[in-house]
Amino acid sequence: MIEETTGRLDFGAMGDAIEGCDPDALLGFYSEDAELRIINAAFPESVAFELKGRSQIERYLRAVCDQKMICGVEDEVVIGEGSVEFVEVCTYPNGTLISVRTTLEVREGRILRQLDVVEQPSDDTGRGGGH
Repeated sequence: MIEETTGRLDFGAMGDAIEGCDPDALLGFYSEDAELRIINAAFPESVAFELKGRSQIERYLRAVCDQKMICGVEDEVVIGEGSVEFVEVCTYPNGTLISVRTTLEVREGRILRQLDVVEQPSDDTGRGGGH
């Protein structure tokens, strides 16, 4: 799940967990004191949804993964020193698409901070789906 030898996040395994909607596997990527912040791109001035600690993040991941949707990570993933950026696209059974631009701050191979910006794509070119 996480490459212990390099201290870097194993994004291949994380992508598989996202696409498989596997909350247990996803939770394994978070540090105990991780923070997750979610912003709606349509209302950037509104209050962000914030979670602190693995227990709060676990409840959120289970709720998201219980939804009937198809999720996938788009091809362009940017991995930097201590950070990962990527876009997930989710498709719901009724055809609704959402896109989630995610930025991760990583320390010792685990997610310390995560920022998700959720938006609805302007067209129907979304591929797959994401968390």
